[in-house]
Amino acid sequence: MITDHDVIQYFRDPSRRIPVQVLDISKIGANRQIMRGIHPLLWKDKTPYGCGRHYMVFNQHKVIPEYCFDCYKILISPRTVLELFKLLMIFDKIELPIDNTRKLMVEERKYCSGTYKGFVFCRGIEDANEVLKIVQAAVYEDISTNVPVAIKRGCSEFEVTFPEFSKAEQPPAMTYNEDWRKFEEMTEEFLAAKGYVKHDIGALKAGAPRMTYTPGEILGMQYWTRYASTIGDMSYIKLIGQTIPTIPNLVRPRFNNPA
Repeated sequence: MITDHDVIQYFRDPSRRIPVQVLDISKIGANRQIMRGIHPLLWKDKTPYGCGRHYMVFNQHKVIPEYCFDCYKILISPRTVLELFKLLMIFDKIELPIDNTRKLMVEERKYCSGTYKGFVFCRGIEDANEVLKIVQAAVYEDISTNVPVAIKRGCSEFEVTFPEFSKAEQPPAMTYNEDWRKFEEMTEEFLAAKGYVKHDIGALKAGAPRMTYTPGEILGMQYWTRYASTIGDMSYIKLIGQTIPTIPNLVRPRFNNPA
């Protein structure tokens, strides 16, 4: 079990200490999320354009690419920011079948519920079922059996337009529509015509366990604590020892302490 004391001591180490001075939110950018595991472009059969290509298909044509129908995620929903940091500690050390990509974030999207989230990306339902057992065991042992851990399919953006898509039931509630393939082909033609650069998949390497953090990740951690301040999750004070300002213009439901 990772206790509150454990996580507080761990993130007060000088190499991992979260700064308390107020940082310019605009400088944090993409560092609001922390990733672990293999690079997403190393996923099985991934296109050289990456997920950006799939989002382009969806955003322009409101259809879901075929590749995404085999994308499953293990969704972990920490109840407090302290539990989010505990999940980061788990993600740093956990051993998964293919060193599955892992992501931690705070929820800011207006169309999504929830606050703190962790994701483990899987290819196919069999991979997801195997990873679910490993992740559940780790979360239940190190955090709490009350932390939700479940399988969902694809990205939340798709779910808004196609509610049946995210269900992980078998057989799937929704399957790929062959009429959509023409939209994928149109997007490929557009990317090629515009000269979009394909990622060099061969140059990528698998991820490695991380016990120290980059400056960008430290910025992301402060953003998480400011998010906690914004919604009223005061457990962040245990981590950094004082109150900090909220995030300007961020509107989220007020924190409901689950304990």
